[in-house]
Amino acid sequence: MDDRGTVARALDLMAEGLAGQAVAELAEQPGSTARSMSGMAHFWLGEFEAAERAGRAALTVAGSDVDRRLALAVVALADAGLMRPRLSSALDDVVAALGPSDDSLDDFVRYLVAEAALTQARLGVAASVWDDTITDSWRGHSYCAMMLATGARIAAFGGRIDEAQGSARRAVAMADCERARLLTLSVAGLVSGNSSDVISTATLVDEIEAAGLSAHDHLSRGLHLLAAFAAVAIGDVARSASLVLIAGGDAGLSRFTVIDRALGLELLVAAAVEVGDRDAAEAWGAQAEALVDHPIARPTIQRLKARLAEMAGDRERAIELAEQAVEGCRLDARNVELAESEVVLARVRLAGNDVSTAARSMRELVAASDRLGHHAVRRAAGQTLGRAGRRLPPVIGDGWPALSAREAEIARLILEGRETTQIARLLFISPHTVRVHTSRILAAFGVGTRVQLLAHAAGPSHAGAQMSDVLTPRQREVVALVAEGLSNAEVAERLDVTVKAVEKHVSAALRRSGARSRLDLAHAWASGSVELVVGEREELAP
Repeated sequence: MDDRGTVARALDLMAEGLAGQAVAELAEQPGSTARSMSGMAHFWLGEFEAAERAGRAALTVAGSDVDRRLALAVVALADAGLMRPRLSSALDDVVAALGPSDDSLDDFVRYLVAEAALTQARLGVAASVWDDTITDSWRGHSYCAMMLATGARIAAFGGRIDEAQGSARRAVAMADCERARLLTLSVAGLVSGNSSDVISTATLVDEIEAAGLSAHDHLSRGLHLLAAFAAVAIGDVARSASLVLIAGGDAGLSRFTVIDRALGLELLVAAAVEVGDRDAAEAWGAQAEALVDHPIARPTIQRLKARLAEMAGDRERAIELAEQAVEGCRLDARNVELAESEVVLARVRLAGNDVSTAARSMRELVAASDRLGHHAVRRAAGQTLGRAGRRLPPVIGDGWPALSAREAEIARLILEGRETTQIARLLFISPHTVRVHTSRILAAFGVGTRVQLLAHAAGPSHAGAQMSDVLTPRQREVVALVAEGLSNAEVAERLDVTVKAVEKHVSAALRRSGARSRLDLAHAWASGSVELVVGEREELAP
């Protein structure tokens, strides 16, 4: 069997949940590739020290550059599970040795390097190595969908949710066995959860739970953990905690890699904090003590400890830890974690009445996250600011769904033609408050004026139903364009007349219709509800 055949056979067995059989078969084969794949199979089983030994053994007999790169990738993968204070140089060494991919074995090595970087939570390195095209040479193999899922995970954990969606869809479409299908669905759930698609995410998590797959190897543990991340992204913290425990196997989540163990324990702490169970939160926090100084886990554990410090009322310590977590996540482009760290930091600042700093940081975070499709950040940030009575700016163009109940009420009054002072009297609020709400309403519909709001938000109109009895043909043309939100200059350009002529037509239309303003006129046009001013005559030629 050649090297590609050795790799393909091992991947077949791992995809089927038979990593133990892969280890046994590979022990009978000579050569560096067999040793490296044995190391990968040991990693699959959670046997991280055995995985490292196999990778090191493969290095000693490597007969080619690709053999050496594969062995280094396996050592780097094993590093992600070892409880040691320092990582080896294997990942940096293999990244430096990568060149253009010449064949399917080179492509597999690049995939494994990207997987190792991801598993070490070095998202910047993973993104620099990954390219979806490296999966092309493995099309038709059962493992190809899982390779594509790695690309989706790199983009998703890097906060690039829009980019991750394409890879996740391709991975789901390519899955040709049940375990691969469930893994790709869990990745799709991670992506949809972070894009704030609550219904799709809940459906995907339901399907993964209903499958009842035992968490006995890296793939099955991983898909449960990914489902947990998906659940927490849509705010289902209790369900997330349950999925973590199914995957982790024991209180210390010892079967996980270092980063998965840290993230899993943080989810358990967050679940306890949410319901105010300080004893449970501290118990899970105690399980994380072994990870405090691990370079992979450090930012996650700092954030976990910030949650505990906040719960204990030690705001100064909580801010210090959250700021450290922010810096550590930023260093390795761990952008989903970075966003979570920023939210935790803002929550602590709000508890200390530093509202302006917290609000500013949340607005900046949401603006950056929205550009990448990471809309779950908006939900988390909005909930955080809501505790202090603050709100995020609405998403431009989202319309009615972006409005609060009060804003929707004011929007409907504007569409009825009410002026600011009238609305203030009706709702027993100040004109200033009405203006603040009005600016948010206009932003939500992506318009600059109340007339444009009428054109965008009122829905299908019966434009001009009674206008023909009131206005001249030219006035009707002018009013129709005013109702679309056009300025006098824009109307003049559209109709090829002077601005002064438009002004006269608008003035005449106001008098004839009984409207008091351009908004009133536009509203009358949209509804067809006008009152003829008795005795008014046409003053301008059509």
